[in-house]
Amino acid sequence: MRHKLEILKQYTQKKGVSISLLVTGFSTTLLIISLIGIKLKYSDFESLAIISLLIEFAYGIILSSLILKSKEEYIHLLPFIILNWFIGCFCLNTFIPVFQDLPVWVYLTTFTFCISNFFIYKNSEEDFNNLVFFFINGASFGIILYFAFYLIPFTPLSIVGILALGMGFYGLVPAIVLIVHTLSILRYLQRNRLYFFSFSAGISTVFIGLLLFIIGLTIESRKIADTVIIKSFNNNDDLPAYISVSQNLEPNFFNEILLKKDIVYMAPDDFFSFRGFNSFGGKQFNQRKINNPFISIAYLFCEDPGLSNDDKINILRSNFDKRLETEEQLWNGEDLFTKNIKEDVKIYPDSRLAYTEITMNIACEKKSWGDEEAIYSFQLPEGSVATSLSLWVNGLERKGVLTTKEKAKKAYKQIVGVEYRDPSLMQWKEGNKVVVRVFPINNKTPRTFKCGFTTPLKVEDNEMNYQSLSIKGPNISKAQTISRIQIVGNTKIETSKNFDLKSGFYTNESEGLDNWHATMPLNKIHSNSFTWKNKVYEVKDIQKTIIPFTPSEIILDLNNNWTNKQIESFVNLKQKNIYAFINGRKTAITNENFKAILLDFEDFHYSLLPLYKLSQNSLIITKSGTFSANFEDIEDSNYLKKIKNGTKQRNIKVINIGADINPFWQTVKEQKYVDYFQTSFKNSLKMIEKHQFVQFKTDTNAVNIESAQVTILENPKSNLSKSNGTNHIYRMFAFGKVLEEQVKIQADTLANNQYVDLAKDANIVTPISSLIVLETDNDYKKNGIEKNVDTLGNASINNDGAVPEPHEWLLIIIGISTLYFYHRKNKKQTV
Repeated sequence: MRHKLEILKQYTQKKGVSISLLVTGFSTTLLIISLIGIKLKYSDFESLAIISLLIEFAYGIILSSLILKSKEEYIHLLPFIILNWFIGCFCLNTFIPVFQDLPVWVYLTTFTFCISNFFIYKNSEEDFNNLVFFFINGASFGIILYFAFYLIPFTPLSIVGILALGMGFYGLVPAIVLIVHTLSILRYLQRNRLYFFSFSAGISTVFIGLLLFIIGLTIESRKIADTVIIKSFNNNDDLPAYISVSQNLEPNFFNEILLKKDIVYMAPDDFFSFRGFNSFGGKQFNQRKINNPFISIAYLFCEDPGLSNDDKINILRSNFDKRLETEEQLWNGEDLFTKNIKEDVKIYPDSRLAYTEITMNIACEKKSWGDEEAIYSFQLPEGSVATSLSLWVNGLERKGVLTTKEKAKKAYKQIVGVEYRDPSLMQWKEGNKVVVRVFPINNKTPRTFKCGFTTPLKVEDNEMNYQSLSIKGPNISKAQTISRIQIVGNTKIETSKNFDLKSGFYTNESEGLDNWHATMPLNKIHSNSFTWKNKVYEVKDIQKTIIPFTPSEIILDLNNNWTNKQIESFVNLKQKNIYAFINGRKTAITNENFKAILLDFEDFHYSLLPLYKLSQNSLIITKSGTFSANFEDIEDSNYLKKIKNGTKQRNIKVINIGADINPFWQTVKEQKYVDYFQTSFKNSLKMIEKHQFVQFKTDTNAVNIESAQVTILENPKSNLSKSNGTNHIYRMFAFGKVLEEQVKIQADTLANNQYVDLAKDANIVTPISSLIVLETDNDYKKNGIEKNVDTLGNASINNDGAVPEPHEWLLIIIGISTLYFYHRKNKKQTV
């Protein structure tokens, strides 16, 4: 150890080493701080990279001239100049993204290569070299080869840049280092065979790792290409061609990389192309391009699957839950982060409902780069509905106004895209999702918005369960979060995260947004109702009825979730009319062919059954997974048009024997295209044998909330009617009615449809209505949006009871006036 310290001391005493260490350490520190700042969205630190670049540029010129002028005297500084050249390259890349975004491992590998050079290059009799450093140098040398190849197209620009500003030199650095290092390393490898073996072992290790990665990626690309070819023979013009690929594509690490080619990850084709980095198709994907050398090299060996970028984005949406990344974004939002979150939950056990209010503070660290747009996606529990939206404008809370989805979208685009002023928009999305947009946000004007959601409590095993919301948006992981939970009544509750009693409320402080749930004993439904406009809305236990049902045919909705035993059990029933759809054709299933048929579905993840082709009174047995395309993905297809026009009248029954439900079946269920029931595999067999089907009792004046096992009844108000429940009861009733009747609504009659008025009355976001906040009252008038009058208005955590009707207001005023005059009279008498 003492010997090594003496060697290091001697090296630092050589000419120029001390100043080189100082410059390198200072520049590296500035670069690291800058990169961390960019990664964490603290863009103020980006300017540090410019300072580092200027230092490196001056240092490089001086040191290069000294080495060229007096090689023997300064050659020991060659490792310093190579290291500082690459520091300069990375600094330049922070504001002129020639390399695009680089993974962390690329920076570490490059620095490892440069550091190992100090132990390999020598200019004295002291032996600084050993086998470990030759191995490390060989393992990291590949990154230099990659950079040199990658920058070939930029060589002419780099030469011009040298003549103009001098900075163009950094475009030639990898090629120069490649030549210099190759000439230098060959001298050492010729002197000692062990050095050669060690260096070769380093290169081979990386090569083997890359080879294994390429093999995995090429296997999956071959599968996709084969699927595209095979499915191209299916003459199904009703669905988009990419659907068949999506149905047969497993969401895994390799497939996501393949689908993100040219969209997120740079392909080798991009190296020799100067087209816009985001010009990849008609659809948008909100993620910056990444230059990952391993992935880019592997793409060279992968077969082109023949999918357009729009098709790949659609598959990413359905198979990989990338819907937020594909939302239309009018303005960039890369530099935003969520600063604070307030999560306020109020639970109504007697109504089996909960109201969750989320307040978000959004900030932007980047200076003088204009305004940005924030987009948040809220994944809601089944049956939930958005019931409030507020945006703070000039320090004051402005509440959302409910209107048709077309008017809201048009107004938002006009104000954001043309007028650049303050709006916020809340939209309903399929699959229990709600999207909220906020504009503008910059470093001087952080924004605050609040939104609320009414949620049924899910009933399972004699318990009621509340599930927190899943939220995606600008950098939520570091937000300072405070959660509060309130219980109406004396019901005991248990939560999966700790809530402390403070100031009379149970609260929790954390970082980011936790996924948590609360459970409580199942309450019996007592008289719990809400009165509104001469109607009373009462919560009752849901009524199940067993009806006689003999299906005309049984369709097994097969996919890779099914087992041989399950199919065999259905085949062994005394039913001769059991079928499955194979490549769009209805095929009978028998004891002789069911095993072979299941093989056709071993890579099949979800189906989109042609419900409009089924016989009257058909029964579908499904076992769905968690993902699929939904109606929004196929909205322009003939398939969806036929579903809407030819399904509901067929009296189709569906039994789901799985624990999950995918977005397709969720929408079909919600919009009442079929009668849907979820039960166990064994129970489904009994129902078929007994020619029975379980239905929830329905009526024109009732809405079933199946997850909460309750029904909300609408009846005329009487003198005996009570209003002892929350107004969320009426909001849930209205949401259920809109979803039930949505299939009847034509796009060109939305504005005059009674269900838009119902949505306005209850202030709920639905497939036909949205909430919007505009800066001024005049903005609403210009866009033809009427403000809420005589409606429930926005829900609130502190105001959830009955709203007095006009005659009740009169009685209240008379009562208050009487008390006032009585008080004054008594006061005078006392005096």
